[in-house]
Amino acid sequence: MIKALHEFIDKKLLIKLTVVFLAWRISQLVLGLLAPKFLPYEYSFPYWDTLLQLSGNPAWIYSWANFDGVHYLTIVEHGYVGTGLIQAFFPLYPILLKLLSYLVTNHIISGLIISNIFLYGFVLVWFKLLSLEFDRKIAWLSLFAFLSFPTSFFAGGLYTESLFLFLAAASFLAAKQKKWALAGILAALLSATRVVGVAIVPALLLEYFEQKKTKTENLKPKQSLKLKLQMNKLWNLKISNFKFVSDLDFRISDLKPIFWILIGSLGLLSYMAYLTYEFSDPLYFLHVQAEFGTGRQESLILYPQVVWRYLKILWTYQPLGLKYYAYFQEFLSGTLILATIAYSYKFARKSWVLFSFLTFLIPVMTGTFSSLPRYVLVCLSIYPLIAQLSLKHKWFKYAYFSISTSLLILNTILFITGRWVA
Repeated sequence: MIKALHEFIDKKLLIKLTVVFLAWRISQLVLGLLAPKFLPYEYSFPYWDTLLQLSGNPAWIYSWANFDGVHYLTIVEHGYVGTGLIQAFFPLYPILLKLLSYLVTNHIISGLIISNIFLYGFVLVWFKLLSLEFDRKIAWLSLFAFLSFPTSFFAGGLYTESLFLFLAAASFLAAKQKKWALAGILAALLSATRVVGVAIVPALLLEYFEQKKTKTENLKPKQSLKLKLQMNKLWNLKISNFKFVSDLDFRISDLKPIFWILIGSLGLLSYMAYLTYEFSDPLYFLHVQAEFGTGRQESLILYPQVVWRYLKILWTYQPLGLKYYAYFQEFLSGTLILATIAYSYKFARKSWVLFSFLTFLIPVMTGTFSSLPRYVLVCLSIYPLIAQLSLKHKWFKYAYFSISTSLLILNTILFITGRWVA
């Protein structure tokens, strides 16, 4: 993977991507530093006074671990046993954080280092994948569309977003290069990062069969017949016998890539096995979701039901205030992003669209759009669509980047000062 990136990304391009990444990250840190000048700190989640305030870090640093960040810190310090709710958070990110903490003893700093290393890796891998699929102009616009997304700041915080994005993009890149073993291993790590990571398995299967379909369509009939006749003469077999052997070889050749792709579910299965051992419930990560108080349910909730629920909330709730803003942003994420994913089918690879659709749908089926503005950040197919529309329509380009960047600034300030965003 590193060798492939080195061959594709020359020194000049690497410098540009590094400058863009550093400029984005520094601007986010500066905004976090200035955030309390706009709004006072007002923490509304547990453990902030023990895990964050007493961490030895200034507020503008430890605030990047707000909300879910404290749950990952709890896992690192105490493990999964003895503390409620944290079993909803998958193990790979806290494992990496724990390993680095042997070198960097401050857990918050360790988490931020890990997140930003993987975010930088995602920028490089994602840019290469987009350049191979489209061109560099689309790659740059797609990258800027991601960095200016209203909730992209989560990728730089003590959250799993950057790790998840890196593993997803790297798995798709390996699949595009037909490195199915590498793609499967990365997929397994992805499904150990978040439950929606298992969506990579059907997406990679679709990618594999799409590649097989394209290869078959490109094979000229005359060449195929000539090959069969030559093989028939070589082995002194009838054409019918050759067809049987050919079909058998085709099926056997399919098994190895499919095997590696299915390996991608091992991350989820391993965590389920651990939960069975400790809590006698392989789906314990799902069953604790209802206790978070965000309206999540254990039973399957249909998408129209969730939309109707939010329409009632927006109709009845007091329209002035940050809570209404949060509900409205969740509703837009639950409707506008779904339409964007559907429309991206015309521009992005089918496997990316399927992955985006599943990562969108899985959390929605719990009965709420809560946290969806953050969850949709990993819907990879929407960014090439934004890039294509930006090239085609200047008004869309100016509208998207101005509105999205404004929301990014507002959401960052709200998050850093302890207000709920996603």
